[in-house]
Amino acid sequence: MKIILHAGGGAGRIWGMKFILRLGLVAGAFGWLSMALADADAAKEALYEAARDAEKSFEEAYTAAKDAGVLEAFLIEAQTLNYLSTGNMPQLYENLGKLEGVIDSLEYGTDKPFHSARQLIGMVASIRAIQAYEANDIETFEKEAAKSYVNSPEYNEAFGLMRLMTEVRQKEVQESAMANLRIPMDMKIASADGEEKTLTQWLGGNQALLIDFWASWCGPCMQLMPELRTKAESLPDQGVVVMGMNTDADDPVAKAKKTRADHKMELMPWLLEPESRPLSQMLMINSIPRMILVSPEGKVLYNGHPMDPGLKAALAKLDVKI
Repeated sequence: MKIILHAGGGAGRIWGMKFILRLGLVAGAFGWLSMALADADAAKEALYEAARDAEKSFEEAYTAAKDAGVLEAFLIEAQTLNYLSTGNMPQLYENLGKLEGVIDSLEYGTDKPFHSARQLIGMVASIRAIQAYEANDIETFEKEAAKSYVNSPEYNEAFGLMRLMTEVRQKEVQESAMANLRIPMDMKIASADGEEKTLTQWLGGNQALLIDFWASWCGPCMQLMPELRTKAESLPDQGVVVMGMNTDADDPVAKAKKTRADHKMELMPWLLEPESRPLSQMLMINSIPRMILVSPEGKVLYNGHPMDPGLKAALAKLDVKI
């Protein structure tokens, strides 16, 4: 650039020098800003990479991104992705409010964590649905699950919300049916040792039967055998008879005896459900492991998964502690 100095000798020269100096400062500022933006972009890219890669230190990447001037919105988004990828659900739940607050400040596209704000809203709704389900807040669960499906069907499917919704509906139907059901306590059930008794006889004057429905092919059933053993050791002294109900179709006697020996559980009866599956049909058992708590009158006090908090609550009503 050619600078034409005005007449006036020294004053013109001073003005020109000042102008050139200002141009230099502005150019330097633009250069510094470009470098700073490049550093921030690199730090942000490293941050998102660390959010998904367990082998990288997210804390270090987070600190570096913050020091480089990465916007708070992106820090929150990356933090959420890190909680999601590491399965840190308590922190994820706590972070949702912050994430919702920066939705309009984030970047979206096929090369971004979320292709649209709507997809992000759907993901947040999916997580809130899971949180409500765990808290047994069914009304909120259904509301958030529906919001999730409308905004982001892919996240709804990834979190299995439709399956959970189906389970909720099935549970409502089951609870309604169980409220009026009375199991015939004169029904005879044989044990793996060939002893045959009615359910009342197996109860033996105690206050409840706790029956675990299982099968040798059921991996979760086998994994929960130590839990069943714990119940079989602690509950009989509190008036609850614990027993296993083998639902294997092929050679149930041998499989019941093997399971009993493998887990050293001779202390409880190992029953065999008849081939017609009268109890499974009556109790609407479509998946195992399943645990049933039955009163002396045949009333179903609990019908669900062995590790569900509902079992502990049902036993507490009988003054029984697990």
